[in-house]
Amino acid sequence: MSKLEDVASKAGVSPRTVARVLRGDLQESWASTAARAKSIRDIADKLGYKPNSSARAVRSGKFSCVGMLLSSLNGRSYLPEPLLDGIQDQLHDLGYRLTLGKLPDFELVETEAFPKILREWCCDGLLVNYTDRIPPAMLKHLKSNAVPSIWLNCKMPNDCVYYDDEAAGYELTKQLLERGHKRIDYIDFTTPATDGSDHYSRADRYRGYVRAMQEMGLTPVTRTKYADIAVTDRLDALKNILQTPDRPTAVVTYDAGHRVLFAAALVGLDCPRDLSIASFSTANLGGERHGENFIGRQVTCMVLPTHRAGRMAVDNLLKKIHRPHQRLKAVVLPAGFEPGDTIAPPMR
Repeated sequence: MSKLEDVASKAGVSPRTVARVLRGDLQESWASTAARAKSIRDIADKLGYKPNSSARAVRSGKFSCVGMLLSSLNGRSYLPEPLLDGIQDQLHDLGYRLTLGKLPDFELVETEAFPKILREWCCDGLLVNYTDRIPPAMLKHLKSNAVPSIWLNCKMPNDCVYYDDEAAGYELTKQLLERGHKRIDYIDFTTPATDGSDHYSRADRYRGYVRAMQEMGLTPVTRTKYADIAVTDRLDALKNILQTPDRPTAVVTYDAGHRVLFAAALVGLDCPRDLSIASFSTANLGGERHGENFIGRQVTCMVLPTHRAGRMAVDNLLKKIHRPHQRLKAVVLPAGFEPGDTIAPPMR
């Protein structure tokens, strides 16, 4: 008896039904049909049955594979583990595989770059993890060739999944205001790009902070207050900020809240008694607490739902694969508040 027949026998269906399910030929629109198909795939996995994917691809023109495009330039792609887990989990559930690839800009601005990528990577569509400083020609060619694609963590009108960072910045600042803080500093050491090519979260998180401060009649710090400070000088800069007579009683930091926590410890400030710190983080799948843990403190943060973003990006990409010319509305995901250990009412 062949493995295909073994699977059919265990599942209580015909070998033809097994073959159709594993090829993806069956419409699984009914709950009962979807449950049966999942059972068949689970039995096939347990028995180690793998259909001939090459032959299937030749017949159908589909590879049951999704590509993820990453930039070869440092800082232009962001792939936290929970995001990758969400993508992999959803692809596995739907019977797809993932191929990862990094390419330089000069290859992505060629007219036929993206159809070529699909052919050479043997994939049906692309998850584009290219978050900022996107070459205009790359965007143009991706659209004009109608390549099924979904952008990850990139703010566009359609065909993307990103986070509501402005609301996250607003909520984080409100948490501090509601505890009585008035001198709330916003720390982002990165100089905003004049051409708007920064990642959208830099402007959006700050915009949320400004809105919350202004609603309370308070003056926000300028976004560029700490810009242009060299990496090697940032620890000293943080220590100086925290030792001034009119130092902030609370800090919202664009990222890496543990840096401020470390600087506070070096100058003898107890957190949160002397200084409250709030930041942003990516969710860790499966843990009870999601924020950054550093020197015994869980940094209070807004948690970006990266695992969920990965699953939703896959779902939308599969819709695009079946209808490449359709435009899907952008998916904007809210962040969640993680209380942590680093905010409290001000002592002075």
